[in-house]
Amino acid sequence: MKNKGLIITAALSLIIAAAAIQILPDMIPAHFGLNGEVDRIGSKYEVFLFAAIVVITSVIGILLRRKFEHDAEKAQDEKTSSHATGNAKVCGIVCTAMNAFMIGLECIFIAMGYNGVQHITGTAGELYCSATVILIGILFAVLGNIMPKMKMNGLMGIRTSWSMKNEDVWTRCQRMGGTVTFFGGIAIILSGIILRGYPALAAMIIIFTVIFAVMIKGSHQIYTDWEKEQNNG
Repeated sequence: MKNKGLIITAALSLIIAAAAIQILPDMIPAHFGLNGEVDRIGSKYEVFLFAAIVVITSVIGILLRRKFEHDAEKAQDEKTSSHATGNAKVCGIVCTAMNAFMIGLECIFIAMGYNGVQHITGTAGELYCSATVILIGILFAVLGNIMPKMKMNGLMGIRTSWSMKNEDVWTRCQRMGGTVTFFGGIAIILSGIILRGYPALAAMIIIFTVIFAVMIKGSHQIYTDWEKEQNNG
């Protein structure tokens, strides 16, 4: 089954949410303030928000995969068809990875709710935030490994006016972006391990900014170098 990963993760998220409401108290911690303390109490049924996001991501992933497969069928040459087929597979992997990330957040949310509001301290809130940062770092590391496999398209990958010039530039940009995203993910994981709470979140935002800036600057530099190669050739 082509969409097995998406279907399994969607079903798993719904099963986890359905099981969780059987053991969670009616009201659970839903948000934490800058000090790590609970600043909003919500219904246990809010756990289904995570499942809803996973289901929506799965539907989007299935539709995008079908779109790429349709492009492959309409392709006029074997190379274009192969690229579209490859992107269909990558799309499925990316959306499945995002689903796994959301299931991780769902489990953290349930664990915090199970402890009960009266047992949540600033330290626990900080651990919740740090665990979330670590999960985001893992997601980035996974996506960094996937990016170099993306063929030229208008939906996924580094899409700048420079990276979209031709396939050669595109390929170089995705390799660069994959490397930056992977090591950025590792840095985010380390920030979640070393720091606690919102300092870890602040470090993650800084790393995000650096990753984005390097990708933009890098894609421009790659295109500039490619132009020089063509002129010198």
